[in-house]
Amino acid sequence: MKLKFLTTFFLFTSLAIYGRTHETVHYTFEDFSEGRLNQVSLHTDGYLHSAPAIEPFADLDDPILWDAVLDSKGNLYVGTGNQGVVYRISSDGEVIKLFEPNRLMTRALAVDSKGQLYVSVSPDGTIYKISEDGDVEVFLKLPADYVWDLEFGEKDLLFAATGSKGVIYQINTRDREPEAEKFFDSEETHITALAFDDTGDLLVGSATHGLLYRINSDGEGTVIYSTGEREVRRILPQSDGSIFFTSFNQPGRSSALKKSTSSSSSSSQSSKFSGSSFFTDNDNPSDREAPSRSRFSMTISAVDSDDSRLYRMDADGFVTNWWMEKDVSIYSLVQLPDEQFLLGTGSSGNLYRVAKPGNWTLLHTLAQSGEITTIVPTGEDKSYYLVCSNPGRILKLNTTESSVRFYESEVVDFDHVSQFGSFQVFSEPSSDGSVGIEVRGGNLESPDRTWTDWIQLAGENGSFRNPLPPSRFMQYRVLYSDEAAPDLHQVRFFSRTQNLAPMITSIRILDTGYEARTFASQSPAPSVDLDRSLSSGVEEEFEKMANKPKQVKLYPNPGSKTVVWRSIDGNADDLSYSVTLSALGENTWVTLAEEHLETYFSFNTQGFTDGYYRIKLIVTDDPSNPSKEAKTGEQISEVFLIDNTPPVILVNDYDREGEQVTLKLTASDNTSLIRAASFRMIGNDLDSIHPDDGILDEPFETFTLVLDSPKEASRSLLVEIEDEVGNLTTLTRRLD
Repeated sequence: MKLKFLTTFFLFTSLAIYGRTHETVHYTFEDFSEGRLNQVSLHTDGYLHSAPAIEPFADLDDPILWDAVLDSKGNLYVGTGNQGVVYRISSDGEVIKLFEPNRLMTRALAVDSKGQLYVSVSPDGTIYKISEDGDVEVFLKLPADYVWDLEFGEKDLLFAATGSKGVIYQINTRDREPEAEKFFDSEETHITALAFDDTGDLLVGSATHGLLYRINSDGEGTVIYSTGEREVRRILPQSDGSIFFTSFNQPGRSSALKKSTSSSSSSSQSSKFSGSSFFTDNDNPSDREAPSRSRFSMTISAVDSDDSRLYRMDADGFVTNWWMEKDVSIYSLVQLPDEQFLLGTGSSGNLYRVAKPGNWTLLHTLAQSGEITTIVPTGEDKSYYLVCSNPGRILKLNTTESSVRFYESEVVDFDHVSQFGSFQVFSEPSSDGSVGIEVRGGNLESPDRTWTDWIQLAGENGSFRNPLPPSRFMQYRVLYSDEAAPDLHQVRFFSRTQNLAPMITSIRILDTGYEARTFASQSPAPSVDLDRSLSSGVEEEFEKMANKPKQVKLYPNPGSKTVVWRSIDGNADDLSYSVTLSALGENTWVTLAEEHLETYFSFNTQGFTDGYYRIKLIVTDDPSNPSKEAKTGEQISEVFLIDNTPPVILVNDYDREGEQVTLKLTASDNTSLIRAASFRMIGNDLDSIHPDDGILDEPFETFTLVLDSPKEASRSLLVEIEDEVGNLTTLTRRLD
């Protein structure tokens, strides 16, 4: 973390400077999310609190765990992506390999009213039935490549969501010889999610256009929402008629996907799980005549990103974007008894608890987990199995108990070796518990053995002394030693850096004749975009204003000279400058400006003796430091010329022979070189003159002009001579 230096608007800033003392404040979700949450939760409002207890339940040999269901006896069944192995895990964590179909993946599982397990494998379309005793039989072979979801309706009717033809099949599992009946034929490539609402309608999610359908018991369906995204992945109907559902966009893909009309993928086609989509980009609908079907009440979302979303559709069909976090993909969703939701994601195993829009918590960041693919209630009070992939393992979350762990900040970079002052935390005053603070420091960016060990800070009432030795980098931990530990809203700590001398890094003298002025903008007074500040932070909006470059323009002004420079200060101090001038060969410096705040200075050279000079700039950080601690730096410019005297032109010889006139001229300058010469006959354009030796490189040059000029015409000649700093002399003569 690089510290931000901002000396105004302290109420909002994350760091303030007082003299050489720096104050760093962590108080937003963005501040704390840069660190590591070790069984500590982070609310979107920017405060830390103890997290629900979580513990390992079972480790599996397979890296990809696709689906999981619980039977009435508390056994957990898990389908995997490694040869489609199915595991049964008892409530005490005993793991048994139940079935190995030797297929790419077991994508969907379901348990009927008799406790029998139904297993669908892909890309094969076969559904197996496994009895409570573990006997396996082929239940049915569907005319589909993939089975993405299985859902039981009334009377043990099994519904299968399939791809790559986008068909839902209905199977009566009570029949002696069950058959697959086409229940609904969509125009989508895949049907990805199924759920029944309280009215008995089947709610259906699809891909590749992310549609949400409602289908009645007769198999008649309409699209009720189009997300404009890749998939509708999870659906949770509510008793009040509302629907919660999640979308999913495959990272890196455009969300505006069109239906393909190429041939269907074969059953031997490879489908790989990459932590993103359910299916491969090669899965396309088969060539077939699209069934005629009207669509009613279709709503389209204006989504154009790759982020997942949790939506809520109310009973009247109005849709609200309930939750979204940038670059977070939602894999799993379950509802809590208090009407909040648990969301499992593919972002480093992040688990979120969502209450309502704007009120949510990053509940856990699971170490060594890639995706939380499924969340299953355990059957116990308010506890859940978290089914994780990469690696394949199952954790148990208990929302009624708190864990005792810590929050570890990112490494804070102070830019220079610093001394440390107090460390302060601000927490809920009504809590009976407390938090502890540990710190460590070093001079390398990544902690290693050269860093100090973790040091427990001593203090009370939220104020601690920081005993770290002077270091450039520091890291802190917030320790939750008991379940009653309070919510922590803010952390701030103080440091002091050694004052470093400022430096002038470059000086440039501009051409004579221009004066620099600060451009007066006619725009209205600057304002802060408060809407943007809600996400980026008010301090960032103010910082954009403070760092806006000044508009400086050069204006023609004869005799003016302008010097510009760059400077740096290791402490980001405010600086002021003294500008002095000395003639070459002299040791006396004349002060042109003191306590100058700009990084340019213009002065008029009229009245100065012609010759070569130097500028010396002296920079000081006195504006930001006590006078006794202020430091200075200086730099002398390259030599430059001041010359306000124009060249002298003399006619040394004039000769006429008939219609031709010859003039011999000399041009001289006491200080500068002659750099340009031209002439014109009155009424004609200027024409250049070359010196007799062919090169303009001396302060004294001779010129010869041979002109056609009839005597009776009595023409006039104009000659212009310019020196190297732009001083111009003219000579006029009648050609008699």
